[in-house]
Amino acid sequence: MFVENKTTEFKREYVEDIKNTIVAFANYNGGTLYIGVSDDGKVCGVDNADDTMLRVTSAIRDAVCPDITMFVECRNDVMDEKYIVCVTVQRGTARPYYLRKKGIRPEGVYVRQGASTVPATDAAILNMMKETSGDSYETARSPDQNLTFHKAADFFKKRKAEFKKTQMRTLHLIGEDDTYTNLAFLLSEQCTHMVKLAVFEGSQKSVFRDRRELSGSLPEQLEEAFDYIDRYNRTRAEFSGLDRSDMRD
Repeated sequence: MFVENKTTEFKREYVEDIKNTIVAFANYNGGTLYIGVSDDGKVCGVDNADDTMLRVTSAIRDAVCPDITMFVECRNDVMDEKYIVCVTVQRGTARPYYLRKKGIRPEGVYVRQGASTVPATDAAILNMMKETSGDSYETARSPDQNLTFHKAADFFKKRKAEFKKTQMRTLHLIGEDDTYTNLAFLLSEQCTHMVKLAVFEGSQKSVFRDRRELSGSLPEQLEEAFDYIDRYNRTRAEFSGLDRSDMRD
């Protein structure tokens, strides 16, 4: 019996959420989408198979990230003497795949649950990223792809170093799948990691004299951290005869 399941999906005609199903198949174990077949398995056919194929391939190319085209085969077929479109999707190697406009978030990443396509959980997204990126935090894809690098660009500019797409690829801020890595996330204004500093009274660490929390891109945090340390790094002078020697704590 021809029924929907984890690797089979029916669509009576082309609809926008076809992209969700293709993403889900690529994030799961692959599958086949049949366009021109109703939910109950009845073959209805499509009016224009070539036009439907064009819409599918354009949607895949324009809406899904990273590039998934090499894992998708779209073809015309005949079933019950009617033309249908079959979209066969293999399990991708750069999971999680997601909708470009939504980003690597549950509303943009889909998986298969039984015969349904559903948004992935945050935990499932992180597991997919770990599986495909290994254990290296810096080279894994950043969950946030809407990153800005104004402070990092200034940091490089002060040192007369280029900071463009070419350099970002060389430094592995942009991965092979053309997405930002966690290393890029650390250098962006969207970085959520912080540096915490404190100055204590005496050596017991029981009374605070001052404390600060630094946020923003890591280059900015580092510069502010060293400025803070320098403020409390006292200079003392020692004399040996007529010679003076300045030393910092």
